[in-house]
Amino acid sequence: MYSNLIAAALVSVAHIVSSSGTGSAPDIISQLQSQGYEVQLNGQPTGGLSQCTVTGVHQAAPTAYVDIDCPAGN
Repeated sequence: MYSNLIAAALVSVAHIVSSSGTGSAPDIISQLQSQGYEVQLNGQPTGGLSQCTVTGVHQAAPTAYVDIDCPAGN
């Protein structure tokens, strides 16, 4: 049962990322955290995370690794 819930949550996040190819980093991170994941970023924003987009999400419960792409100088 628990694995079915995790699978549904992952499909939901994957849909956000894949529907446009990218997703808003703060929105996706917030969604993952609300689903109980500890989020770790793959990438280094030097400014506001709101300028970054998510290019991939990799789950290894209880952690979600989020690939981010940030504009230069951010």
